[in-house]
Amino acid sequence: MQVKKKLIFSLIVMLMVTTLFSNSVVYGAEGFIGDLQETFGPKMKGEEGKVPLVTYISEGGVMVGEFWYNSNLFENDTDFTSVLLASPTTGIITSFSQIKGYPLADNWKLGGDLKIIKYNDIKAGAVGNDSADEEISEEYFAALEEYKKIKASGEKVDVNPDPNVTENKLVSELIYAVATDKIEDSTKEANLRALIKNKGYEDVLNTLEEDRDKLDGYRTYEGWNNKISIDLTYELNQYNSIVTQYAYEELTSQASDYKSDTISLAWENENVDDKNNPRQGHKLVTRVKKSVDLFSRNGSKDWDYTKYTLDARKYIPVLKESTLAVRMRTQSTTGDSIIDRERSALEAFRIGNKNATVTTYAPFFDMSLLGDLNTMRGYRYYRFYDNNSVLYQSEFRFPLDRFVSGLQGTVFAEAGRVSEDFDADLFTKDMHYSGGVGFKYFFNQDIVARLDLGYSEEGTQVRMNIGQTF
Repeated sequence: MQVKKKLIFSLIVMLMVTTLFSNSVVYGAEGFIGDLQETFGPKMKGEEGKVPLVTYISEGGVMVGEFWYNSNLFENDTDFTSVLLASPTTGIITSFSQIKGYPLADNWKLGGDLKIIKYNDIKAGAVGNDSADEEISEEYFAALEEYKKIKASGEKVDVNPDPNVTENKLVSELIYAVATDKIEDSTKEANLRALIKNKGYEDVLNTLEEDRDKLDGYRTYEGWNNKISIDLTYELNQYNSIVTQYAYEELTSQASDYKSDTISLAWENENVDDKNNPRQGHKLVTRVKKSVDLFSRNGSKDWDYTKYTLDARKYIPVLKESTLAVRMRTQSTTGDSIIDRERSALEAFRIGNKNATVTTYAPFFDMSLLGDLNTMRGYRYYRFYDNNSVLYQSEFRFPLDRFVSGLQGTVFAEAGRVSEDFDADLFTKDMHYSGGVGFKYFFNQDIVARLDLGYSEEGTQVRMNIGQTF
């Protein structure tokens, strides 16, 4: 029944989007887009522009803001794009800015990105390919925090009914034993429950023993996610480039704070007819990223990891003016393991082993993840992450210029998974699937913005971003 409700909702959303687009088509180039140009200005097509936005994004709801672009910044063919969106209802703020192609010298170009997100609905905690579909409730995490306080206090209680023989036990141990079904004697269990209730911890016990099978799922974080990166590109020749990048990223939340800085080296082989809207050709990227801890040192949470990426793309002209774009990307993260204390606490209750530990090589935003603005767009943001990942994508891109100049439509399909192990099964088994439709608007040959509507078994998501998906 739940799946049917999701499907019905998805169809309704798709129908609404189709209806809105159809209405704009009726007016043609002088209609919806033309009205925006005339009302808000300056002109939306050309070398530079500033465009007001009202859009909907799944995590943020209705969002308002502006989009700026300049494809000849500093009058030297440097591309600049920036989008700032805020939701008046959820308080979410997103800001993305990018500079590309600033010429330093012969064959050398400089670029950079700045991301600032104030969020309250990022799902983070899913580890492995088979993590639960449902998020862990906030009530469970509140009970877990209370349990940690009880454990830290070292509070004890007399568990022996014989007043002549005293046997004290830690209250935290009793809560854990009862919650994880460690007590086989029903009478003894009832007595322990009574003791826990008398201490005022009945609600904590009841919450911690519910739905323990879902504890490998994911939770809601609130906080900030900021990133700044600087990249230096050396063009070996027309088709090959070496790209070096330094990046610093941090995520703060009510659960944990993560920060990491890395340096990466990539070789890019690109032979396409149009870098921003290719119809034929290929692109191959191999990248090695290493944590350096120049500014992100944080005591015991210093990261020491390496991330490898292989990204292959092919563009095939089909029909008269359309393109079939396909992609295969795989990533692998390895390094020194660090215990993730929050997820270890969840794992201890899930499997009934208080010594259980969950380790990680990197902060979750820099592991091999699926579910960002460009991957598995039918799932929640940052939905899947683990040590290794594989992603398969295909997009059918077709022009809609006869309706609105500069408009392009997309039908896409995606498959992918993450896994603790890098083996043959990673590439062939237990895939997650996503698909949908999208629209791209080319302000000029260098600047493009897009809106994607993705569907998966977990629902429908709306994504907005700058540039092509791949």
